[in-house]
Amino acid sequence: MDDMRAVENAVSTAEIKIAARGVQVFYGDTHAIKDVDVDIPDRTVTAFIGPSGCGKSTFLRCLNRMNDTIPICRVGGKITLDGEDIYDKRVDPVQLRAKVGMVFQKPNPFPKSIYDNVAYGPKIHGLNRNKAELDEIVETSLRKAALWGEVKDRLSEPGTGLSGGQQQRLCIARAIATSPEVLLMDEPCSALDPIATAQVEELIDELRSQFSVVIVTHSMQQAARVSQRTAFFHLGNLVEYGETSHIFTNPSDPRTESYITGRIG
Repeated sequence: MDDMRAVENAVSTAEIKIAARGVQVFYGDTHAIKDVDVDIPDRTVTAFIGPSGCGKSTFLRCLNRMNDTIPICRVGGKITLDGEDIYDKRVDPVQLRAKVGMVFQKPNPFPKSIYDNVAYGPKIHGLNRNKAELDEIVETSLRKAALWGEVKDRLSEPGTGLSGGQQQRLCIARAIATSPEVLLMDEPCSALDPIATAQVEELIDELRSQFSVVIVTHSMQQAARVSQRTAFFHLGNLVEYGETSHIFTNPSDPRTESYITGRIG
């Protein structure tokens, strides 16, 4: 644990985007997350890995208060974004989710046109003054999501008509259209084929120049490829957290080594 703290403390305070202290999550009587402390740096890809049911997606959903939508869920401890407590009663979860965007496991475009999928967030949050500004936001977001070249001549067609990989990049464009500071991704490639997965991974690497990206992945190879920092969860505990190269080549905790070498999982 001391080794983990030492590695964690290597993140300078100036770089920390999200800080979690003593986070607990209960689903009814089930203790899903146990006393998690973690600092997530800005402009970095942080991967959460661990066996199914270990709590990694539950913890990810704490970071933009998605667990608020589950009646039996209780969250304790403290999570700050740029030093501000995101669970403060004065914080509007809808506004928080504009700052902390999310991309889900299965591509879920709205039953609207490609244009309207991306324009939806900026419109409801009042981020544009006129149609020209909205057009610019849509184009910029689709460019950032590496999709503009493929869809620029069919913006009025339904987003649901795109291929799986294109739909997931559309969902990424939709998430970044509100100019978030953090992008959460819950197994964003698990429903995609290898070619689409490679495209999304390349995109994640590009996005970290502008966002703090946190990705939950069941693929250790993916975590090794796309992330700079990795957190290993097991049975609701954050077992180890540090630089990805360190976690995969020289883990401090025997449970991490057992998972990485395939002895638990």
